[in-house]
Amino acid sequence: MTVVPPGGLVLVTGINGYIAGVVAKTFLDHGYKVRGTVRSVSKYDWMPSYFGPNFSLIEVPDILADNAFSEAVKGVDGIAHVAASLDMSTDPTIVDRTIKSTISLLEVASKESTVKRVVLTSSANACLDQIPGTSYKMTADRYNVGAIEQSKQAWNGEDPMRRGKVIYAASKALSEMKAFEWVRENKPSFVFNSVVPNFNMGVPAAPDKAGFGSSSAILAALLRGQSSLLAMFGSEWYVHVGDTALLHLGCLTISDVQDERLFAMAGPFSWGAVLEIMRRRFPEKKDSLPAVHEAAIDIGEVENSRSVEVLQKLGKDGFRSLEVAVVETVEAVLAAEGLTNAPKSRAEEMIDMLTKGAAQ
Repeated sequence: MTVVPPGGLVLVTGINGYIAGVVAKTFLDHGYKVRGTVRSVSKYDWMPSYFGPNFSLIEVPDILADNAFSEAVKGVDGIAHVAASLDMSTDPTIVDRTIKSTISLLEVASKESTVKRVVLTSSANACLDQIPGTSYKMTADRYNVGAIEQSKQAWNGEDPMRRGKVIYAASKALSEMKAFEWVRENKPSFVFNSVVPNFNMGVPAAPDKAGFGSSSAILAALLRGQSSLLAMFGSEWYVHVGDTALLHLGCLTISDVQDERLFAMAGPFSWGAVLEIMRRRFPEKKDSLPAVHEAAIDIGEVENSRSVEVLQKLGKDGFRSLEVAVVETVEAVLAAEGLTNAPKSRAEEMIDMLTKGAAQ
């Protein structure tokens, strides 16, 4: 089956995001051209010089708008649809809007004869709720039916953070499900796959320009001694963000990866294990790190053997270790501490807000 050719042009949506930035850098490092979408080109005018001559930007002000990507897809060989709303809003209409946006992208891609492959970035939340101490098995045919049903129920205003997570999980689950259904029913000329990551660690593409996004921001907060985060974010499965990016590359470039969900999940982690690594490898930070008291850790199973095969086809032994992921993240955070007016991502700002709220 046709794959994205070497030197081909790949569209990466939401290029300013943590995973998307590393995905873009990975494609560029492997000899591909990248076109990235952002809400405002002027806000990210540093990107073309940062990523180099094979990179370009295009503005998509609202990824949930009708025909949002109609211009962005023109002439591309492959698409990595990484962009997503991470506001954790309690608004249930986000679910239908996310589905509509994803299907709209597939529709415009199907009309562009150059498009050979599309990969969607999903989430472990699309499969099930990972509850520390509760056994589960995450398989390629499993979707978070519980979150889908809860998102349809009336909300009484309690626990907006939990409600936001339900809406997010339902939007990721349904948009991925509907995308696979649309491809099966409409049989476009391109191949469609998805990558399903959990807790990403590792160096962002441009921490000196955009700060530490998503889950990497949590490790940055731990270095500042913000212990309340450990109660907000439980034990899950980790993955090095570079491996998540490589699985996106495999979805677009390996011929026998077709109609698949690849789990970007290396193994379960505990905060005790993360902090042990941080104390051992960075003893100068030992006294500022918070204590951890975990009632339970993740004991689930994830069907990730196919992802290991894909990584091996790309020249890797498999997933990188927890220690490598933690150490590389911390090293990047410490390097950023020396920057004048170091930028903060939206994720870092949100974590600061949550931490202050928990302390009151």
